[in-house]
Amino acid sequence: MFKSIFGKLMSAYFLIILLSFIVVGALLFSLLGDYVTSEKEQMLRYTGERVNEITTFLIENEGPIADRFYRINLESYGTNTQSLILVTDNTGEIFATSNSYYNHLEGQRLSKEQYGDAILGKNVKRIDTFAGMFDKTVLTIGLPLTYNDKMVGSVFLHAPIPEINKVRYDVFRLFMVAVAVAVFAAFILIFFLSRRLSNPLKMINKAAKTIASGQFENRVSIQSHDEIGELADTFNSMAESLQNLEEMRKSFIANVSHELRTPMTTITGFIAGMMDGTIPPERQNQYLSIVLDETRRLSRLVNDLLDLAKMEAGENQLHIREFDINELIRIAVIKFETKITQKNIHVNVYFEDEHCMVKGDIDSIQRVVTNLLDNAIKFCSSDQNIDIEVKTKGKKVYISVQDHGIGIPEEELKYIWDRFYKTDKSRANDKMGTGLGLAIVKNIINQHQEEIWVESKPDEYTKFTFALQKA
Repeated sequence: MFKSIFGKLMSAYFLIILLSFIVVGALLFSLLGDYVTSEKEQMLRYTGERVNEITTFLIENEGPIADRFYRINLESYGTNTQSLILVTDNTGEIFATSNSYYNHLEGQRLSKEQYGDAILGKNVKRIDTFAGMFDKTVLTIGLPLTYNDKMVGSVFLHAPIPEINKVRYDVFRLFMVAVAVAVFAAFILIFFLSRRLSNPLKMINKAAKTIASGQFENRVSIQSHDEIGELADTFNSMAESLQNLEEMRKSFIANVSHELRTPMTTITGFIAGMMDGTIPPERQNQYLSIVLDETRRLSRLVNDLLDLAKMEAGENQLHIREFDINELIRIAVIKFETKITQKNIHVNVYFEDEHCMVKGDIDSIQRVVTNLLDNAIKFCSSDQNIDIEVKTKGKKVYISVQDHGIGIPEEELKYIWDRFYKTDKSRANDKMGTGLGLAIVKNIINQHQEEIWVESKPDEYTKFTFALQKA
């Protein structure tokens, strides 16, 4: 039980509550003892003052009626305070008691040990057996009796300590009943609270084991808005990332296998055909040209994969310097002059100024512009326009390349940055492409700590825009 979070939470909460009640109970028991004793002492002192008043009445009114009145009141005081009252004269001789059971004490003289400082007219407080007079410990309060400012005797009031403690134990008993009810209620609340805290963790642990076994579809359904809810959301995000990563891994292996198998099959078939005479000598140059193209395609694919791996591993070092982005775009357009002419495409370039200086790695940015322009030409319809625009806003320079071609469906926009992803499933327009161009573009812009985004509408246009730091 103590190995589980549920058991640990239950034990910890229960021990904390139990220790709290023990400390509170101990303090309450101690304070109750002091309080009850103090209250009893005040009551006895007050009663002693009343005894002094009736003693004055007795002195002033001698006779059996006064004596009877005196003893009735003395007995009443003793009963009300649950104490034994002894009244003595100046010599310490007892002449009245509040309880007939102790009438045999009348006429006896208190010892010096019993009388103590009372003979000097001082107040007395002691907790003992009153020098052996009682079998049990009693609280004794002694007060001088005065008449006309002269001491005429003393009054001793004795309250049994067990009777005093009875009040404390009665109150403490009620406290313990309340504690028992509170502990039971707390136990129920702690049980459900611990279950509420531990069950989600069990669900997350179970889902983690499922994911560890390779099943990435499992998710945790927790609706709380506390730290555990945040943990569940984070876990689900992690599971989704792992699932996407696994799908990308499988897709990557499948795509690499496909991209490598197709040209290698072509190369193998043509070479085998030449060697076994299937392809006549006069046509071998034609097929060797195809083999050369496929070999170059394999080379581009391998180089792109290596470059992308370096970028993702952070091994591709950028050499940041200032350069003219307008001039770089002019050179890129000139390089594609042949392709542009073949498709009769009109390229419109919009510069705010003749020159626009930016900060970046010129070789990497040239690759970005080349890839975007190559894609624009590839997917732009014949006799259509390609618009290239450079504009400055604040400390940023925004470069956009827009073609008016087949466009990209909205549901596919989030996938275009993935490796080997091609929106043209038939590959009719991209037979020589590797599907890595936009992934490389994205990594280059990320390395520059800038942004790139795409806007597209099927059968109308596709527009890529990226930002660079203004020099």
